[in-house]
Amino acid sequence: MIRKSGGAGRSMVGGEFSRHFASGDGSDPLRDAFARRSAVMPFRGRQRLPPGEFQATWQQILSVPSPPRKRLAYIHVPFCANHCLFCGFYRNAYVPDAGADYAGLVVEEIRREAASPAIRNSPVHAVYLGGGTPTALGATELSRIIATVRAELPLAADCEITVEGRIIHFDPEKIDACLEAGANRFSIGVQSFDTAVRRRQGRRASREEAIRFLEDLRDRDRAALVIDLIYGLPGQTPEVWRQDLETAAALAPDGIDLYGLNLIPGTPLSTAIAAGKFPAAPGLAELGGFYDAGAKFFRRRNWRQISNNHWGRTTRERNLYNLLIKEGADCIAFGSGAGGSIGEISYALASDLVQYRQDLAAGRKPLGMVTTSDALQPLRNFVTASFEVGRLDMAALAALAGDEVAASFAPLLSQWQETGLLSFVGDTVELTVAGRFWYANLISAFHDILEHRLQSAIDAA
Repeated sequence: MIRKSGGAGRSMVGGEFSRHFASGDGSDPLRDAFARRSAVMPFRGRQRLPPGEFQATWQQILSVPSPPRKRLAYIHVPFCANHCLFCGFYRNAYVPDAGADYAGLVVEEIRREAASPAIRNSPVHAVYLGGGTPTALGATELSRIIATVRAELPLAADCEITVEGRIIHFDPEKIDACLEAGANRFSIGVQSFDTAVRRRQGRRASREEAIRFLEDLRDRDRAALVIDLIYGLPGQTPEVWRQDLETAAALAPDGIDLYGLNLIPGTPLSTAIAAGKFPAAPGLAELGGFYDAGAKFFRRRNWRQISNNHWGRTTRERNLYNLLIKEGADCIAFGSGAGGSIGEISYALASDLVQYRQDLAAGRKPLGMVTTSDALQPLRNFVTASFEVGRLDMAALAALAGDEVAASFAPLLSQWQETGLLSFVGDTVELTVAGRFWYANLISAFHDILEHRLQSAIDAA
């Protein structure tokens, strides 16, 4: 099994690994371990099927009973009240007529497939209404979708049903409609409580309005409340970030998410910064400090760290959907722009609303992409899920991949240990705070090396 290197890691490593080395001497890995933050791509290692095979493939999938295992359902709502400046995924402005029509289409899609062998046999342990902004829909539309999910899908008795939302337009009528229909978790994208920072991102509610909304939602005490914060926004100094953390924790939610800003080229925020209209966002070297401040903040308050970006205060918060999706659990997807997977097949539904509607009217699944996974997908899932929670059991990896493959990572892990990204407890790798900040880079490196070894084996054969 893999052990500490005693400083020999770099000399043991050839070209296969060296590009994944962390830089620096480990004195401040939060600032300079890597030149950029990687992203873990969900369709990595998958081969696209030609469009002409989509419908036949889908019917085959639906006809085969799924083996018993935990699974998920995702419903996408592709509407927003306005375009948040940092978002690269905005597609459709919400208007009442469009929302009512869309809810009907989603209900039809769910009902059409719910009785199929692939769906009816395995319980769904978590449902997520995401977007877009689900709470842009009206109270009747939200209630109708959630009630259909509960009536038609085989939900586990303790199924987590999350509604993702924003403060704007999420009025008491909508909240009560979601609760009465069966929602038991709300994930609210606050991003920052600082009014000036919020307004730069297109967030209309002030600090005081955001606090009052969250207090009202919390005091209902009928569902888990999760607050999403972003660090690294323009104008968000370390002091503003400290105040954001203090304000969020003082509201006593069940959980808090911390996400670093991903400044996507071409977004309104990126354009405004380039034009000098907004102050520059903190650089990559500063983002690690924000994350470190958040991790220390929750550690002092004895909040449990559920994953790299998520902390829980109460036992009511499980973060089940996000954990299971990283493990590669099947995810049944509904709604324009949604993405899901069943077994070795992953799929994305048409993001164009007109195409989505036309396909449903013609009796087709509105598929925009269908892919098949390669033989490495179980290993990718294992590595991703392990690093997501900050630890990797190398003995378990060896059981899945073989001792030779697991041992081949020893030089890289040793180098990461030397630069302050991880430590060893027996055969288990445990990420430091810096390792948790850079976790996507570590996952991407493992995936690259696994794929390199697979290709080498194919070439040798």
